[in-house]
Amino acid sequence: MKRNVVILLLLIIIFSLVGCGKKEEKIGIRGEITEINIMEEEIISILVEGDIEEDIMYDKANVEIKNSTKIYKDEEKVRVEDLKEGQTVEVIFDGTVAESHPVQGLAKSIQIVE
Repeated sequence: MKRNVVILLLLIIIFSLVGCGKKEEKIGIRGEITEINIMEEEIISILVEGDIEEDIMYDKANVEIKNSTKIYKDEEKVRVEDLKEGQTVEVIFDGTVAESHPVQGLAKSIQIVE
């Protein structure tokens, strides 16, 4: 009986640790930047349009950009000014998005895709 309790406790601990593993972030949208919105000479958002695919959640999104947004190109961090219309990007949203069409949300990270 004591042995069964120990085994049960070990299994609970193992499953708890597995459940606490790092959550993989899902790409919200992959597509082309079709519009860049600038306020006071600073990029504040981009409109991204693409296709819904197996690993993509949305086909069109108004993506808000803050100082906390990380922007990468070829695994190297770049500046917001490096974003240009016509570029293909992958966006991971920070938190929830407004479910309008296009969806609206804050970018956690933007990856410029070559």
